[in-house]
Amino acid sequence: MSGKVQNIGNPYTSQKNEKKRRHEMRKKVVKKRVTVFGGILLAILLALLILVFVQIKGNNDASSVRSAKEAQYQKLQDQEIELKEQLNNLNNEAYIEKIARDEYYLSNDGEIIFKLPEDDPSSKEKNNKTNP
Repeated sequence: MSGKVQNIGNPYTSQKNEKKRRHEMRKKVVKKRVTVFGGILLAILLALLILVFVQIKGNNDASSVRSAKEAQYQKLQDQEIELKEQLNNLNNEAYIEKIARDEYYLSNDGEIIFKLPEDDPSSKEKNNKTNP
């Protein structure tokens, strides 16, 4: 149908055609601007999402390191308590005397220490090996 219709070269139709051409050009420019600004916005959004994921991963890593350090700290606190108890025991004369009697077979004046075969750890190992 458009092939059968011919334009008349009057000022009204030429003005309308010029207006239509300017409108089409504006639409193209607006499309280009929207595409460019949309692309920029999309790139910024993508960069922000990447930063968020990197930050989340970093937080998870830091959290696991922190929990490991807290466990290590707790072990050190327990060890400190044990060492303080041991120090208190070593300052106690009764404890030192007991250790000296049990481990080193020391005695007071006039005491006699008898060593029985069941007390010897090496004889226990020999008995366990021979009597399965």
